[in-house]
Amino acid sequence: MAERIIFRQNNQFEVEFLASDPRDPENGDVFKVEGLHEVTPYGMMLFSLASCTAQVILSYANHHQVSVQEVEFDLTYERVFEEDCENCQDIDRYQEQINESIRLIGDLSEREEEKLFQIAHQCPIQKMFQDGIEVKSKKV
Repeated sequence: MAERIIFRQNNQFEVEFLASDPRDPENGDVFKVEGLHEVTPYGMMLFSLASCTAQVILSYANHHQVSVQEVEFDLTYERVFEEDCENCQDIDRYQEQINESIRLIGDLSEREEEKLFQIAHQCPIQKMFQDGIEVKSKKV
């Protein structure tokens, strides 16, 4: 199972959301998301990571007068199995992985691009993924 989203945000903080078809995520096509009901929980998770990272990049760029016109994220979520299998949904052991591509659009030097890429990884949502977060649940 793989899921893909594309998230774009310009320096005016206008956004565009694209996602794979929740009924057929394997085909690779993406469509414009008009409402939250069109996205799976995995897609929401990916949009959360992309939007947080975009805010960090664009806020830094704005504060430091770095000429970024737009940021674009292409993210996929997938389960990585130890071996090839026909019925992967029945296997309990797998790794989860997010693949992220970041595209910075603007008049940027190589040094500015590298700095923005480093800043991108200061996003609190990414830190939660990397460090893990405990969820405590109770019935009320």
